[in-house]
Amino acid sequence: MKLLPKSKPKKCWLNSKSWKVMKFSAILFLIFTLQISAGVATPTVDFSGKKVPVKKVLLAVKKQTDYVTVKLSAIQKQLKGTVVDEKGEPVPGANIKGKGTSIISRTDADGSFNITLPDNVNTLIISYVGMETQEVFIDKNPIKVILKSEGQKLDDVVVIGYGTTKRKDITGAISTIKTTEIPKGANTSIDQALGGRAAGLVVTQTSGQPGAAPSVQIRGNASFASYGVLYVVDGVPIDGGASEPKSGTPFGADVTRSPLNFINPNDVESIEVLKDASAAAIYGARAGAGVILITTKRGKKGDAKVSYSFSNAYQQPAKFYDILNKHDYMVERNRITREKYLLTQKIAPYGTTDPLSVAAFIPKFSQTDIDNAGEGTNAIDAVTQSGFIRQHDLSISGGTDKTKYFISGNFLDQEGIIKTSSYKRYSGRINLDQMITDKLKVGVNVVETKSFSDNASIGTGQNETAGIILSAFYHPPTVDLIAPDGSYPLNPDYKNSPNPLSFLENTDETTLNRLLTSGYAEWEIIKDLKAKANFSYDQSDSKRGVYFPKSFLYGARNNGVANVGEFHSDTSLLEYTLAYKKDLNENHHINGIAGYSYQVRTTAGFLAGNTNFLTDTFLFNSLEVGEGVKPTVSSSKDKQVWASYFGRLGYDYKGKYILQGSIRRDGSSNFAENKKYGWFPSVSAGWKISSEEFMQKVPLISFLKLRASYGTTGNSNIGSNAFAFYTAGKTSIYDANYVYGNTQSTGVFQSQIANPELSWETAAEINLGLDFGLFNDRITGTVEVYNKTISDLLREKFLPSYSVVEKVASNVGKTQSRGFEFTLKTVNIKSNDFNWITDFNIAHYKDTWKERDPEVIKTLGKHIGLTDPIRAIYGYQTDGILQIGEAAPVAMPNLQPGMVKVKDVNGYDANGNLTGQPDGKLSSADNVYLGNTDPGYSYGIGNTFKYKKLDLSIFMYGMFDRVKYNNDKALAYDLSSTMGSFGWNALDIVKDRWASDNPTGKNPSGLINPYGSYTSSFFREKADFLKCRNITLGYTLTKDMFPNQKIFESLRLSVDVQNLFTVTPYSGLDPESLSGTYPNTSSLVSYPAQRSIILGLNVIF
Repeated sequence: MKLLPKSKPKKCWLNSKSWKVMKFSAILFLIFTLQISAGVATPTVDFSGKKVPVKKVLLAVKKQTDYVTVKLSAIQKQLKGTVVDEKGEPVPGANIKGKGTSIISRTDADGSFNITLPDNVNTLIISYVGMETQEVFIDKNPIKVILKSEGQKLDDVVVIGYGTTKRKDITGAISTIKTTEIPKGANTSIDQALGGRAAGLVVTQTSGQPGAAPSVQIRGNASFASYGVLYVVDGVPIDGGASEPKSGTPFGADVTRSPLNFINPNDVESIEVLKDASAAAIYGARAGAGVILITTKRGKKGDAKVSYSFSNAYQQPAKFYDILNKHDYMVERNRITREKYLLTQKIAPYGTTDPLSVAAFIPKFSQTDIDNAGEGTNAIDAVTQSGFIRQHDLSISGGTDKTKYFISGNFLDQEGIIKTSSYKRYSGRINLDQMITDKLKVGVNVVETKSFSDNASIGTGQNETAGIILSAFYHPPTVDLIAPDGSYPLNPDYKNSPNPLSFLENTDETTLNRLLTSGYAEWEIIKDLKAKANFSYDQSDSKRGVYFPKSFLYGARNNGVANVGEFHSDTSLLEYTLAYKKDLNENHHINGIAGYSYQVRTTAGFLAGNTNFLTDTFLFNSLEVGEGVKPTVSSSKDKQVWASYFGRLGYDYKGKYILQGSIRRDGSSNFAENKKYGWFPSVSAGWKISSEEFMQKVPLISFLKLRASYGTTGNSNIGSNAFAFYTAGKTSIYDANYVYGNTQSTGVFQSQIANPELSWETAAEINLGLDFGLFNDRITGTVEVYNKTISDLLREKFLPSYSVVEKVASNVGKTQSRGFEFTLKTVNIKSNDFNWITDFNIAHYKDTWKERDPEVIKTLGKHIGLTDPIRAIYGYQTDGILQIGEAAPVAMPNLQPGMVKVKDVNGYDANGNLTGQPDGKLSSADNVYLGNTDPGYSYGIGNTFKYKKLDLSIFMYGMFDRVKYNNDKALAYDLSSTMGSFGWNALDIVKDRWASDNPTGKNPSGLINPYGSYTSSFFREKADFLKCRNITLGYTLTKDMFPNQKIFESLRLSVDVQNLFTVTPYSGLDPESLSGTYPNTSSLVSYPAQRSIILGLNVIF
């Protein structure tokens, strides 16, 4: 046998030639792998050699491929799971994404998925068309996810009176408005943005004055003593707080603040609109006009989240009338004065007088003056400017299992489009919730607001009390706005009109402070039974100072006018509730609540004023300096108390049949002892038809519920002074004041007669509703039909003129509101990258009389129907313009060419009754119904588009089947007086009026009508409109787009255009405004509406 050679130290196989080959192969393999992962074509590496060092190989690779390093992958994990719908059926094609990554997987046909994620990713984002997107925390493997239908999200919690419920269990008429879909940059209060967002909710911006309140109505307005819509913020009923003190002058009547002005719109989490009596009845006395529930944001468990937003809105008038420039003014004034001359001298076409037989016409302006006129003075441009609204919002929220918090601050700064008008607001909020024990929870909400307003002088007359807008329109372009010596020239032909630029010297300032604190304690006594106590205190104080200097016409005639007003309001509320919720077994479920509420509101006002000041220096700060003969001092105080008991009981069987009833007993100090309390019950029922077995065979219908309700609400808003027997001062027929020498003595007199039968106004309403969902809730909607009757209307009944007491508080009359509502939401497209959702709503209502006060009926014209619409317009029916050579109507024999003809349609018999036949005379018998100023229909339509990080929303709303009386146009054609005699400027439209030199003109001549001024169909116009309320374009940057930055979670940039355009046949300024809703109201005495462009930034850290 051959012996083995002597042992030598063994070489490790790691040092062998084969290892070099393995290292070389591994390098090439890694390079090859990286090439594949890069998703590009693999380059060829040309290289040859033996026993070459690795370094040399890498240098060759670097030179030819640019690969220089190899980075090891992070530790990864593989997850498995399934996705099903609410019925347990698999959802194929659902997107599975790791949050904060770009890693995406999809479910297979059986709903299963596999996805590999970095080990530090702990959340999945799961989405599918028509289903609600979910974020799922990874706490196990595999994972099972149940996706819910999107549509209305029927399991969403909806806030109702004194509680919450699921949307699918609602039995009353309740609409939810998503605050995330409402642009807020150009709104000083959240109610300004609600128009068209819910069926039956009509919001009208009555004034563009900075900080002004809109008019808000739910299902019409058939009460004359209504508190208006009741706002409930975080469970606390809110009133208007301290009202704007009166200015003590004919100016400033246009200033009304929103009761929600103290709430930062960005603090609002959700808004529910309770529309029918069954939903609102539990709020009783003040819920007759509907209820809007506002819930503010609260902290959630998790790390502190900081949010900052900024918006800058640039504003211009949405529309202004074109007025005559200096050249056109001269031409038109010559024309109207010539037309007056022809009429006065009875020269053709107004008579047969030979022009050579009378004095020749002398024009006001020579042709040379006209040729050299130019543009002249433009008073509108002089008193208006580009406005803006800037807002800064900062909030921080978060919490633990025990403590949750939300803290925010807001600063708003608005400069109005009328110079010197502005509004500033500072507000702060703290919402805290604390679990003391597992069964005891307490919370507190504190919000404080301080605002400052500079008000534009909006007057109510046409002479020295005209406002800045009306004065600017009427100021002659031939008269300078300011003289070389700094004074303000007046119209030489009518010195009762103020110079519009002099308005800017006026001072009208308001300061408002408001503090609302509320707290609660909730104790779970036993399982399913909770007791809760709520307390709130709402205090507000406002102060207004007004001064009109001697440079202003009204101030000059009084040698300076100063007024100071103060108003204080405080409201205390204490409520106790006991709530019970129990699942008796699998099929039977009950819930109930009982409570007691006690609320006290106290208000106090003070107004002092003086005139005849030696100097303007002190403004309104030293009233004692004034030496007026009749300095004014007045004060008031008012207290109202409400005590209420309420309860609600609900039952459902298998979640298919739902019954609910509520009752409230309200007591008010406004009524006599035996009438203080009223009972307001409601009952409602719901049937989820889609849960029935026979509906399972109809896959088209994913949800169907029928609802019915009946309920009553009350109203006690007659004022606590209904029983105040004496007052000081004067009324329209009686004056208890007297001046002895230079001293005014004040007396008192009886002002009221007690009415021991005065009682609650009551509204009873029936509502039928149908909620539906189609195609797995890709289409959802609601249909509502209602009928509301208001009985025992609270009104002041006028007494015969020979009585010292003018009126007495009474229950008189009955009204009715009927209508329907339709809401539709469609998910048109939903994919991974692109989504398109449409929201549409339309509502119809009509407020009519059912019964009227017999005493009022005696004063009504015979042409007025006792069941007509409440806000109807009556007037003469016109028949065009009388032309040259045309015979005048029999009833208007003195009518001249160019004047409006009126139809003779009726007359009176010997007993004063209508005959139904023409009588050859123009009288009140010829008045007819001209239309309803309430909108027959209101609607809103919104489209939201999202493409990846880009979003676009377009919201439009409008009204139709509505008329307005265009008083601006009617006044424009009163040229004989306004321009001919007073020298006022006029609207540009007067150039195309009928005249002897323009017999084809389509508008009246402007000459004085021998039959006086009257309301007629000639200036009645359709006020239908469609407004593009908002177009918002935004782009969101998210953290996963910038993985290396740790500053923000998301950043959104946006641009929003508000009131971009209006489509309407109405020729006035704004078809939406309330001006023109009855004759003799002009939009020229209102602050104009604005068009806004808003740039926005929102960052979440």
